[in-house]
Amino acid sequence: MNELLEFLLYLLPGVLVALGALYVMKQQANQEQKRRHFELRRLQAKESLSVRLQAYERLTLFLTRNTLSKLVLRTPAGNHEPEGYGQLLIKILEQEFDHNVSQQIYLSPECWDLIVLAKNKNILKIRAAGQNDWPEVSALRTALVAQSENEVDEMTTALDYLKAEVAQMW
Repeated sequence: MNELLEFLLYLLPGVLVALGALYVMKQQANQEQKRRHFELRRLQAKESLSVRLQAYERLTLFLTRNTLSKLVLRTPAGNHEPEGYGQLLIKILEQEFDHNVSQQIYLSPECWDLIVLAKNKNILKIRAAGQNDWPEVSALRTALVAQSENEVDEMTTALDYLKAEVAQMW
C-alpha cells in the first residue's frame, strides 16, 4: 500500500504540471483564434468601406448629372420633336439609374428611397412639361431649365442626404 501511495505522490506533480500546461496551451489557442477572427473582420471592413465609398461616389455622380437643368444641358436637341425630346430625356435618366441600381445595397433604405423619389420626380416634371404644345424643342428645353431653377430640386435634396450619410461614417 505504501508503494502505491508513494507512486501516486510522484505521479501527482507530473499530472498537475501536464494539466496546467494543457490549460495554458488551450488559452493561447483561443487567444490566437480571436486575434485571427478580429484581423479577418478588420480586413473585411476595410474592403467593405472601399466598396461602399465607390457606391456613394457613383450615386453622387448620378444625382449631380441628372438634375433637370444639367440633364437638359448635356442632352442635345438633335432632330427631335418636343415630345420625342422629352422621351429621350426620360430614357437617358432611366438608363443611368438602371446602371446604378445595384449600389442600393450599400446605402440606407431612406437614402435609396430619396434617390428613387428624386428620379421619379424628374420624370414627372419632364412628362408634365411635355404635355404643353411647344413649337420647338428649344422652348421645351428653356422651360425645363427655368423650372429647375425655380423649384426645389429633389436630386439636390437626395445628394445632401447622401453626403450626410457618408459624413456619419467618419
